[in-house]
Amino acid sequence: MLARKEPSNILIVDDEPFICQILARYLTTEGYFCRTASGGEEALEVLESDKFHLVLMDVMMPGISGIDLLNLIRPLDPDMAVLMVTVLDDKDAETLCAKLGAYAYIIKPFERNEILINVANALERRRLAIRGKENTGRQASRTQPMTLKRRPTKISTKEIVDLIKSGIDDASLMERFNLSAKALRSLVDQLVAARVLTQSALNGRRALSPHSVLKDTGQSQFPWIEEMPVISGTDAAKCIKSGMQDSSLMKRYGISAKGLQSLFEQLVASGIIQQSELDIRVSETHDWWAVIDE
Repeated sequence: MLARKEPSNILIVDDEPFICQILARYLTTEGYFCRTASGGEEALEVLESDKFHLVLMDVMMPGISGIDLLNLIRPLDPDMAVLMVTVLDDKDAETLCAKLGAYAYIIKPFERNEILINVANALERRRLAIRGKENTGRQASRTQPMTLKRRPTKISTKEIVDLIKSGIDDASLMERFNLSAKALRSLVDQLVAARVLTQSALNGRRALSPHSVLKDTGQSQFPWIEEMPVISGTDAAKCIKSGMQDSSLMKRYGISAKGLQSLFEQLVASGIIQQSELDIRVSETHDWWAVIDE
């Protein structure tokens, strides 16, 4: 029997009842607490009501696939370990799952010991990752003022999709849902990946140029595009250092969330501002959010 320091809650997600049953039998005999879901939709409902240490799920499922689900559940609990189990022996799919945060990609048919070893390893990696974050947080608290821990912002999928299709600009979306530019871009990417929002809907929405030109760097990357907004790098750096929020920066310079990220990158590349100054800038927006289907 594999040794563990504490009982762990595991959610098993597969559209084949037999697979759910056999995985649950493997794990419960080792002392894990297991719950099953027959697909991505049911899994999201379960994850909103209960906390799990690990999710073990199939890649190929009707409706919300395992990759779609991996995209959607990450914001709910960034520390949760995820293992993918699939008949799809595809290196590209395996690489994508790893980039999205999956700890392992297990090919069916699997052996009992293979499952148990991967689960134990994933839970141990999760435990070490959490400990590392706690140690980093304690070190940072010695040099930075204490701040209140924010609760995740819950966003209705239908509400934000309807607003995007209506043509609302990025700055207004960020203010409405209290998001940073980075969080908004991540949210939109996940909505597209989950197939609840099409790229054509994004292409038609009201958002200005995704690039910006710094007029005082002497090295414009796009001098041939006259309609692109021209921004003073010195002015932008001053606003960022003053703690101006992302939405206010976007309104000031008439750029989208993608444009703001491009502006940040050009400021750092030009040496006008340091990456560390961007990392520690004050922002009152939420970086964590959860999409809910209401």
